[in-house]
Amino acid sequence: MESNTQKKSSSVNTPLIIVVAGAQGHLGKLVCESLKLRAQNQSRPVQIRGLARKGGAHSGSVIPDSSGEKVSEQQLIIESVDYGNENDLKRVCTGAYCVVSALQGPKDVIVGIQSRLLKAAIAGNVKRFIPSDFSVDFNKLPEGANRNFDFRIQFHKAADSLIQQSKSTIKLTSVYQGAFTELLASGRFLFDFKKRQIAYFGSPDTIMEFTTWKNTAEFTAAAALDLNPVPRSLYIAGKLITPKEAQKVAKQVTGADFKLKRLMSVGMLSFMISVLKFFKPENNKPMPMWVGMQYAYCMAIGPTLPEHLDNERYQGIDWTGVEGVVSQTFNNANV
Repeated sequence: MESNTQKKSSSVNTPLIIVVAGAQGHLGKLVCESLKLRAQNQSRPVQIRGLARKGGAHSGSVIPDSSGEKVSEQQLIIESVDYGNENDLKRVCTGAYCVVSALQGPKDVIVGIQSRLLKAAIAGNVKRFIPSDFSVDFNKLPEGANRNFDFRIQFHKAADSLIQQSKSTIKLTSVYQGAFTELLASGRFLFDFKKRQIAYFGSPDTIMEFTTWKNTAEFTAAAALDLNPVPRSLYIAGKLITPKEAQKVAKQVTGADFKLKRLMSVGMLSFMISVLKFFKPENNKPMPMWVGMQYAYCMAIGPTLPEHLDNERYQGIDWTGVEGVVSQTFNNANV
């Protein structure tokens, strides 16, 4: 929970600088907006440096706050940056309190660029670094369960080495939110609206975590602004649900009967992933089909479930379940 230390900080005139890498991506934009709103609600002077690759449409621009007025102490400035240039990264990290990475991509982004960004944060005496780990807790998964998770594990190993070698006091904080709730609107995961079925792998009693993009961004912004010590890992979920429970939710919000449909065992799913990976690797793509299937595999095997949730750590977040997405998608599908 937020303490008196944070409340007293609002009287300090020097703006708290938060850097957001990947600020023009979907999650990055939401994090920037959440930072602005939280700072305004707490009357805290905050400046947000949103990083965009050089050549972006908004480089160097200032985006007004939500009221439509430009507030010098609570503004978002999109900084053009060359992620391959260490001096450029040091420039944007200098003076910052926290760096948030909302970067997405293959190994050269998650391990390469993030490591350079962390190195620049260390050089700039940044206090906190929030990496782009937004997912299930991949530390509980076996190596090879998910290619993109393996990249993130590699980053953490590189990060610990960088911090140790530099003797930096910077702290890493990861936010694990499970899957994004909006994924359920695709009809390709759990809820099959056309066939009116709950399609799952493995057991119908496996608990899965879902959190909206907005809630994830709100919580991340709160952690970035927190002046108190923060754990290495934070766990949140808008909804914990099993396939059986999803069947009940579907009935409650749509009035329609959804049947449970076991697609295959997790062992068979693992085999299918191996076959697809062999014949269509597409290793340079951020999300080849077999990697997408690995996400379903990781949620189906179950060990990623958090022992506790940190939803109540920060005030002012209205947690959203899956009901709204299910109802809206069902109505839009016209089935």
